[in-house]
Amino acid sequence: MKMTEDIVLRRHNDIVKSAEDQRQYRGLELTNGLKVLLVSDPTTDSSAAAMDVGVGYLMDPWELPGLAHFCEHMLFLGTDKYPSENEFNKFISAHAGTTNAYTATDHTNYHFNVKPDQLEGALDRFVQFFLAPQFTESATEREVCAIDSEHSNTMKDDRRRKLQVERFLSKPGHDYGKFGTGNKKTLMDDARKNGIEPREALLKFHKQWYSANIMSLCIVGSESLDEMEAYLGKLGFDAIENKQVKPMEWENPYGREQLGRRIEIVPIEDIRKLAIRFPTKMIRDPADSQEEKSSPSRYIYGLHHAEDVISLIFGYIGLLKRTGAAKWIHDECNKLGELKFRFKNKENPLSLAKKLASEMPYGLWKDTLSWRYFRTGFNPDRIMEVLDMLTPQNMFYMVTSKIFSGQEGNIEEPVYGTEMRISDINEDTMNRFQAAIETVHPALHIPEENEYIPTKFDLKPRESVKSEHPRVIYDDVWCRIWFKQDDEYKLPKMVTKLSVSAPITGADPRSNLLTIMFRWCLRDALTEETYYAELAGLNCDFPPEKSGITLEVAGYDEKQPLFVEHLVKRMTDFQPDPLRFEVILDRIKRGLESLALSQPYDLSNSYVDRLLADKFWSGEQLLAVIEDIDVHEVEAFGKEMLRAFHVELFVHGNATEQEALTLGHAVTKTLREASKSRPLFRNEFTPCREHALENGDAYVYRHFQNTHEMSCVKVLFQAGIQTSRGSALVELLAQLLREPAFNQLRTVEQLGYIVAAGSRLNTAGVLGLQFVVQGPNSPDYVLDRIEAFIENIREEIAKMPQDEFDKQKTGVIARALEKPKTLGAQSRHF
Repeated sequence: MKMTEDIVLRRHNDIVKSAEDQRQYRGLELTNGLKVLLVSDPTTDSSAAAMDVGVGYLMDPWELPGLAHFCEHMLFLGTDKYPSENEFNKFISAHAGTTNAYTATDHTNYHFNVKPDQLEGALDRFVQFFLAPQFTESATEREVCAIDSEHSNTMKDDRRRKLQVERFLSKPGHDYGKFGTGNKKTLMDDARKNGIEPREALLKFHKQWYSANIMSLCIVGSESLDEMEAYLGKLGFDAIENKQVKPMEWENPYGREQLGRRIEIVPIEDIRKLAIRFPTKMIRDPADSQEEKSSPSRYIYGLHHAEDVISLIFGYIGLLKRTGAAKWIHDECNKLGELKFRFKNKENPLSLAKKLASEMPYGLWKDTLSWRYFRTGFNPDRIMEVLDMLTPQNMFYMVTSKIFSGQEGNIEEPVYGTEMRISDINEDTMNRFQAAIETVHPALHIPEENEYIPTKFDLKPRESVKSEHPRVIYDDVWCRIWFKQDDEYKLPKMVTKLSVSAPITGADPRSNLLTIMFRWCLRDALTEETYYAELAGLNCDFPPEKSGITLEVAGYDEKQPLFVEHLVKRMTDFQPDPLRFEVILDRIKRGLESLALSQPYDLSNSYVDRLLADKFWSGEQLLAVIEDIDVHEVEAFGKEMLRAFHVELFVHGNATEQEALTLGHAVTKTLREASKSRPLFRNEFTPCREHALENGDAYVYRHFQNTHEMSCVKVLFQAGIQTSRGSALVELLAQLLREPAFNQLRTVEQLGYIVAAGSRLNTAGVLGLQFVVQGPNSPDYVLDRIEAFIENIREEIAKMPQDEFDKQKTGVIARALEKPKTLGAQSRHF
């Protein structure tokens, strides 16, 4: 076995980490140019690894669109050392893991997670992707069908269609304009017409680009850093060839000829959007793109006001240029970043490996973990330089709406067939945008200092009563309070979940729609408070709820109780703004109308719920009652909701029992005083229920859709009410079926890109086992193939050797014992 000194060129042990981070880190540069980051966590219940390769679809040959993506698929289908096509997936699945990959513009990321004691075996199979993949002829012929199915699944995806429009608008001949996904036509049919053999092209592409000097590997394991470092030589990561590939660089895809244009896009769903693109030399921080009260988009809505909105945006740019760069904003952003880094949650091993592998090629080793949290020194000249790039002459904008369909001058984007029109921005409009920069707008202002930034981070006194699960600390006819003090993550954070049960909210379609409208209008009105709170690490949400209103707040604990009380008070005296109401009503109506255009697998989930749920209001039913709803009815309904209610409060984290009691009593008092309220009667509580299918029953529901070229078959087997034993049996069955179903129905038979088998547990507590296949084949044929698979797998399970069966059981146990990595995840688990 090679000594690590023979393969390691440099070690980096000075990586800056959070004070709360107990993991150990080591950066390595191998002699073959491979960058490696090792993460040792003796307490982890899941190990992970990711390899990021500096090649993406921008490197595709022009004559073979989608080749990088095709190569990504093929690496999973056998190597010289492990020739079986499903060897890697089978190994990972048997040991409580998952695996996946993605191809981006300039890099491709492969990743997996697995039981900690199986990391070495997984890495042994993983490294072969980059040493000796097979690219067999049979797999090549079949897997191109999976690529084709993947592309077909996204043909009517408005996000993908808009992205391809942006590529189409780039400079002629610029690599950004390529078609990254590929399909059977580009990768097989056209290739062979041009004398190109796909398998040979794959081999050539891998040989040319898969070079150690543009690869970055991250491994997260329970082993020590030295033990993981030894794996690198033992398993052959140092043997990945360094082909001295020079990383590519590109100029901006948009030049002067591509700017100063208005693009009108016709979507599939009834959506309306405005997007502005400014080619710049810098990439902005996505964390700074939130919306708050002085955001221009809050002032003018409406499809015919696109230029008004853009004028306001240029007005805000002008405001920033006149006021200059404010150092206090820079300092506040840095303070928030420092807090976020200091008290950051422990990341899931797989997510951590994926992220670090993809970010490793940039920046200094010591900043690998911290760079995204800290801004560089205050540089007002650089800020003004960026603002100077944001001009009417240096942009184009896209307006998306169905009203553009069929208008004169429309053309089709060649890959997705998106209908669109491109026109130059006229001189008057350009002058208007320029004038807006120089005009003071009274409604626009610089953000205020953030009052939600926490200042206290001490852990609260430990409670004498400890419990692994939440416990009820108060219960009367009005309110039940659940509490669990955090004794695991030990961060100054807290999660508050408030559920106000009011049966009126789900009584009929109209009440359900009024609840949706109330929730949307309330969330919209709270934009200013929630914007500042979220910047300061207090995240707020009003998730959908069938029988009431739910509020969830998570983040630093210091100001959270007061924030929750404030939000509840706003809810009780809420008066929707009539203008904003009309905007939101229109948005909800268009969203309901677009439900029928959803992906087939989404529709299949919805129809199963509709067929089995005791009470389920469909999009069609909600549309039937939407026309005559007005703002006054929504306001009145908000009051009516609170005439009979019950509160469930759960406080979890850095809090004391007394603090939970105080908060529970405070919010209940506020809710009771809002209306002439009474507590719910016991028989007013309406639990979720599902119709029970009798043993031997078999029902088939067919729904015709003509939006997508794909069909979907979902097969569901009910398995009764959730019990510990029932859950264990269903999860074991899912473990035994998951990988064989994927291998047979997708890899071998190529029934579709979306193939899944697994367990189901709905809100009614009903267990199930389900199969989902979406692809180009007829539903009847797919159903036959699913049934044939089930019959075959019965025999295979019956004949399975005991040691293999025990290994699968161990995998289920490992998944079940995986602990939540964050306080929020643990709260969701409860």
